[in-house]
Amino acid sequence: MSTKKEFLTETVPTLLKDLKEDQDPQFGLMTAQHMIEHLTSIIKSSVKRYGEPDPALTERQAGFKRFIHKGAVFKYRESDKTKADLPALKYESFAEAVPQLMAGIDRFYNHFEQNPDFKTYNQFMGELDYGELETFHHSHVCYHFWQFGLLPEYP
Repeated sequence: MSTKKEFLTETVPTLLKDLKEDQDPQFGLMTAQHMIEHLTSIIKSSVKRYGEPDPALTERQAGFKRFIHKGAVFKYRESDKTKADLPALKYESFAEAVPQLMAGIDRFYNHFEQNPDFKTYNQFMGELDYGELETFHHSHVCYHFWQFGLLPEYP
């Protein structure tokens, strides 16, 4: 089992026990539930294909691939957005949203166990394989868990 898989499948559920519904982020606008729903949505969507790629990567897709191959290290950027710009919550409560993240992670690993050669595709990220997606999800979850103080540091 990879270190990333261990983190996502074993460490994440333990860390989620420390996340409180009213926990304030160290930066950014998201609530704890928004963060959980954001991660869940990204992970669940990564086992789908949204169209087919063109023969050549777009500049944005090439940039995203470079980002992943450099370790997918996220950085906070100031924005002029406000809490009013946050998307509507999908789940009725924080308690309902939290288990959905683990369901998404389980779905991701189950999908690739059954379809090891599958490549996801969307116009923004381009076509990505299992290793690229696992790197992205690991770093993305670490970033947001650090944002909410669940991890003491982020690279």
